Amino acid sequence: MKELIKKILREEVQKRFTKSNQSFERLIIKQMETLISETNRVVVPPDENYGNYNEEWCRGGKVIMEAKYFFNSEDDDDNTFFAGDLYVNKEEIDFLSRMLQVRKSYILNVITEWYDEKYATKFGQETGHPEFEIDETHESDNERKCYKMIDTSNLSREYMIDYIDTQSLYKASELEKMSDNILTSLYRSIYNIHSNK
Repeated sequence: MKELIKKILREEVQKRFTKSNQSFERLIIKQMETLISETNRVVVPPDENYGNYNEEWCRGGKVIMEAKYFFNSEDDDDNTFFAGDLYVNKEEIDFLSRMLQVRKSYILNVITEWYDEKYATKFGQETGHPEFEIDETHESDNERKCYKMIDTSNLSREYMIDYIDTQSLYKASELEKMSDNILTSLYRSIYNIHSNK
């Protein structure tokens, strides 16, 4: 029922802003497929992202497109999928808008449907969450580096504690009580945050 309501709403939005045009839709989808073919997919581990899932599509070490799948807060008893959003580089949306002479809202709705049907469903199956879906697509002008999986096998526990202690609000006394897995995950997360500054 929820899917049907979303589909009807998307169709109404498309009708409001421009008459649906199969040629435009095909061109938008072709451009997005070309964009994805020129990128590398990076999946951020959920334990390093507050339990949420992220798919980053990167080119030249920068995020071009990113899908975020959010879960209810870990404090809730019901830790279920809440919402999915797609963020696409603003330059890509501007290019399509100028080329097709259509409103950005129309382009964003076409991209939402395309990504939801083709990629969100596939990612949901890969992660064991078939309920994943993209609710909305947004423009993003936040240029940042892609997530990097860091090899921590050569790093000592003391080094990671010292790094986290100096680069975050965590205190060494708190960090020393953490398990190796949690400490390693926290180190990777803080390292990636600082590499984007």
